[in-house]
Amino acid sequence: MSLWIVWLIATAVLLVIELITGLVATFCVAVGCLFAFAVAFAGFGVETQLSALVIGVILAFVFLVPFFNRLRKGKKNGRPDYNSNMEALIGREGFINRAIPADGALGRMRIDGDDWQVRSSSGAAIPHGTKVRVTGYNSIILTVKPV
Repeated sequence: MSLWIVWLIATAVLLVIELITGLVATFCVAVGCLFAFAVAFAGFGVETQLSALVIGVILAFVFLVPFFNRLRKGKKNGRPDYNSNMEALIGREGFINRAIPADGALGRMRIDGDDWQVRSSSGAAIPHGTKVRVTGYNSIILTVKPV
């Protein structure tokens, strides 16, 4: 079996591992294997193939890891990727289950089985059953606006 076939099989196996685990390191090694495959296919020796592997892995780590990190910190589902707690509620939608009066009093809404106190962002009344989006919070009171 030719050595370029071994590099191609190693690339395929590493890409499958990458798809299963989501580790960027395996993807970088797969890129290095692709470099070694290209050099082996061109007919160079084992030493050159191993050098191409090392160079490919280093280049992948230098250029691809920062790119993937930016992608991971980007947006998911059209909204920023929040870490935890109250900020995770911003942008969520739900229905008012107790009307919000116009006098600034609080109403209620349910998100994922939790019942929250809510206030209208504009100060206007929002009737029962209206679909709203969470725009902010103050302590444990959510601020909402109609969708």
